[in-house]
Amino acid sequence: MRLRIVACLQMALLLLICVPVMALANTSNNTNTTLSLSKTAALVGESVTASGTTEPNAWVPLKVMDAAQSILLFDTTKADTSGNYSINFVVPAGATGTLTVVAGEGSNVAIKSLTVTGVPPVDTEAPTWPSGTLTASNVSRTTLTLSWSGATDNLGVTGYRVYQGTTLLTAAPVTGTSYNVTGLTAGTQYTFTVQAGDAAGNWSTDGPSVTVTTTAASTGGSGPGGPAAPQPVNSTTGKASLSSDAGGTVSLGSDVTIKVPANALTGTDKVDITIQKVTSPQAAPAGFRLLGSVYEFKVNGNESYSFNKPVTLTFTFDPEELKPGETPAIYYYDETQGKWINIGGTVSGNTITVQVDHFTKFAVMVSVKQEEQPSFNDIAGHWAADNINQLVGLGAINGYPDGSFKPENTITRAEFATVLVKAFRLTSQDGKVFADTASHWAKEYIATAAAAGVVNGYDASTFGPDDLITREQMAVMIAKAAKLAPVAVELQFSDSGSISEWAKEAVATVTQHGIMKGYPDNTIKPQGNATRAEAVTVIVNTLN
Repeated sequence: MRLRIVACLQMALLLLICVPVMALANTSNNTNTTLSLSKTAALVGESVTASGTTEPNAWVPLKVMDAAQSILLFDTTKADTSGNYSINFVVPAGATGTLTVVAGEGSNVAIKSLTVTGVPPVDTEAPTWPSGTLTASNVSRTTLTLSWSGATDNLGVTGYRVYQGTTLLTAAPVTGTSYNVTGLTAGTQYTFTVQAGDAAGNWSTDGPSVTVTTTAASTGGSGPGGPAAPQPVNSTTGKASLSSDAGGTVSLGSDVTIKVPANALTGTDKVDITIQKVTSPQAAPAGFRLLGSVYEFKVNGNESYSFNKPVTLTFTFDPEELKPGETPAIYYYDETQGKWINIGGTVSGNTITVQVDHFTKFAVMVSVKQEEQPSFNDIAGHWAADNINQLVGLGAINGYPDGSFKPENTITRAEFATVLVKAFRLTSQDGKVFADTASHWAKEYIATAAAAGVVNGYDASTFGPDDLITREQMAVMIAKAAKLAPVAVELQFSDSGSISEWAKEAVATVTQHGIMKGYPDNTIKPQGNATRAEAVTVIVNTLN
C-alpha cells in the first residue's frame, strides 16, 4: 500500500511540474503572425503590399494607424493553406508622418512602421505642340478628314478635342490622331482646331488649326423636273425611316423623343430607327431607382450604333415620383462593362434632355436616399460589412432577431433566389412551381426568378430550395440576373478542373467582370458552399 501511495504522489508532482510547462508552451505559440511591407516609405496614394504568415486558413485583419492611434484604414484577408497571406492597400489621403501597420488580432499580431514622405505633385502642365500640324484630306461637299501630329505631355496625352470654329465637335475626346467631319455645307470655308488633354484634365490652348473650303455644289439638280430635296421625318409611333441628309424626329408617344439632325447618320442610304420599351431590363444600380421605363434605341435592328454627330434624346417622367431633394438623371447601359453610366441631362418641368453620339439602352433614374441602417452585432470589422449594409438598405436581405447578420453562415438556393428577386426588383409573376416548392415559403420568389430565366431546377420537378447553394450555382444565377454577355476565357484557378461543365462559362464571365473572385490560394472552390457575406458581395458588385 505504501508503495502505491508513493507512486501516486510522484505522478501528482510530475503533473504539477508539466502543467506550467505545457501552458508556457501554448503561450509561446500564440504570437506567430509575421508581417513585411513592400516598402518602408511611400507617398499618399501609393500602393503598399503587406504580406506574411500566420495560422493556415486564418483570417488576418490589417490596420493602418496614425501617430494618435486613429485607424486610417482597415482590411482583412484569409491566409492560404500554408498560412501565407497578402493584402494591398493604398496610403490614405491626409496621412502624414510615421504610420503603424498592424497585422493580426489580440496578442497574435505583427507590427511594422511606414513613413509617409508626402503627397504626389499635382500635374498642372498642359500638353504642348512642339511642331504641331493639322491637315484636311478627302474634302467633299459635306465631309472631310482631319489629321494631326501628336502633342506631348510630361505624363502623357490621353485624348484630343476637335473644334469647328468655337464649336466642340467631339463629345468624347478622340484617342487617335484623325477625325471625320460630316454635316458640312458645300462651297463653305471652315476653320478647325485640335487641342490635347492629359489625365489630370489639363488642355492645351495652342493646338494647330487649318482652314479649308468644302467642294462646291454641282449646278445641275433640283430645278423643274429635278429630284426633290429630302424632308425631315416626324413620327410618333416609335419607328421611322430617315435619310442621312434630312434627319428627323422619332418619338414613342409622349414617353421619349429622339431628334436626329441632318448628316448625323452614317452612309447615304435610308435607315430604320426604332424605340422600344425593354420588358426585362437590367437592374438599376444599387442606391438608385427607375423613373419610368428602360428604352432601347436601334438603327436597322442593331442594338448599338454610333452617329457622326450628337443626337438629342428627351424623356418624360412623373415629377410626383420625386422626393424632396431628388434630381433625375439619364443613364445608358454599357454592355461591355455590364453597368449603367450616368450622363446627366437638363431637366425642364417633366422632361429631361441629353445629347448622345451612340445608341443603346437608356433610362431616367434618381438616387435613392438611404434609410438609417440597422446595426448588426457581428459585422464590425468584417470584410463585407459595407456590402451587407448596402444590400440591407435596399431591402433585399435582413438580419436575425437577435441583432446578428451571421455573415459566415451558408445560404440556401431559396434564400439566394429571393435576394436576387428583391435586389434586381424582378416583377412578380407566375412561373415554374416545382414539386418541392409548392408549399415552400419562397415559392413566389422562386417562380418569379424561374419566369425571368434566372434559376433552373435540378430537373422538371425538383428545385432543392433548402439545399445550400454552391459557388458555381451562385455564379450561374448572378450572370443570368445581370444579363451579362458571356465571356470565353481560359480560367487560371488551380481548381478550375473541378468546375462543372454547365457552369464554366458563367464562372468565367463573373470573374472577368470582377463580380466573383478567387481565394488567396488561387482556388475558386466551385463546389464549396457560399456564405451569406459572399452572396451579398457578388450581388452588390453586380449592382455597382
